[in-house]
Amino acid sequence: MLQINKLSSILLIVIAVLIAIIIITSNNSNEIDKYAVQKIKIDSLSKIINVLEQDQLKYDNTIAVYRDSLSLMDSQIDSTKNKIKKIQNDYGKKIKIISSANHDELSDFFTNRYK
Repeated sequence: MLQINKLSSILLIVIAVLIAIIIITSNNSNEIDKYAVQKIKIDSLSKIINVLEQDQLKYDNTIAVYRDSLSLMDSQIDSTKNKIKKIQNDYGKKIKIISSANHDELSDFFTNRYK
């Protein structure tokens, strides 16, 4: 009878230990699963961030190209404005000369102009 009680006690202890191990490992597997899910989410977000960074670099390069084009156009506009001012000044001088010229000088001017 004593051996049966010892055997049943040992059997109860072994069952209790097994149940405890199962509970502990199931909690750890849940934590491991949670960690794995979070790691997958983090990896996914990292990939998205990398794609966005590459897109940002492309946009930065495009902006730099447009900025250079605008600078070139600004210099062309300035050059054109300077040419226009020079032409206005040249014709302004000619208009003053023409307005003070007599008939013969006007004839010579237009004759020389359309040769």
